[in-house]
Order: sequence, then structure tokens, then C-alpha cells
Amino acid sequence: MAVADSVIRLLDGAITGESLSDESFNEPLLEYPQYTEPYDYEGEKVPDILYSGNHEAIAKWRRLQALKLTKKYRPDLFAQLELSKQDLKLLKEDEEGIRPKWEKDALEKGKKFIK
Repeated sequence: MAVADSVIRLLDGAITGESLSDESFNEPLLEYPQYTEPYDYEGEKVPDILYSGNHEAIAKWRRLQALKLTKKYRPDLFAQLELSKQDLKLLKEDEEGIRPKWEKDALEKGKKFIK
């Protein structure tokens, strides 16, 4: 199965360009945490932002998580990153413990989806 997947990925059109751009190791950055159902499993909950329905906010949250994990566990990779202005802003807000407006807005609008 793994061999078939590897070969099929090489065929034009088998995977969309968007999917490929989100692959691991397209840049020196660890992947963000992955979650699945149920929402609450033995006291561990899926972050509410992932239930907000706001794709832009979810992408920012995922980027921040990836940056934080890379900085913590792979400082060698983090040093290779060319951080954008948004990356720097996300990290600064997080380090200062600030809940950014985009997150507050997404959570407020997405309350109906959050269990």
C-alpha cells in the first residue's frame, strides 16, 4: 500500500497542487498537531478554533502551532526558516499571551459549532 501511494503521487493530477503545498518538509517546519473525533477523549479536547468553521483562522492557528513545535523541538530547522511578518506577529502574540482578534472573532462566530 505504501509503495502504491508513493508511485501514484508521482502521476500528474493524482494530487492537487494545493495538497502538495501542504506536505511535510516543503519547508523546514514540523507539522501542526492533528486531531480527530471525538471532541473530548479522556479529558483531552480538540482546540475550539478547529470547530470554528473559519478556514483562515484555522490556517493561522496551524501555522502558529507548527512554528512553536519547530522552535521547541527542532531549533536547527527553525533557524533555517525565513519568517514572514505574519509569522513574527503570530509568535509575538503567543509569547506575550495575547489572544489575537482573528482568533476571538473566529471563536465568537463559530460558537454554534463548538460543543
